[in-house]
Amino acid sequence: MAKKDGSGIQQAAGLIRYFDEESEDAWKITPLQIYIACIGISAFFYLLNHNVISWIANMF
Repeated sequence: MAKKDGSGIQQAAGLIRYFDEESEDAWKITPLQIYIACIGISAFFYLLNHNVISWIANMF
């Protein structure tokens, strides 16, 4: 079978155009939200490692 010249480039251009468009319904995640999530998760595991979470849970 003979391959058509340029068909791969046209398909790639179509995919780039498809993925380049932003959806109005898409979630917008800012860099600040990523930083806050990373700091929060790190703090939770730090406290969990030092048994602070279990100490707080035993208070109730």
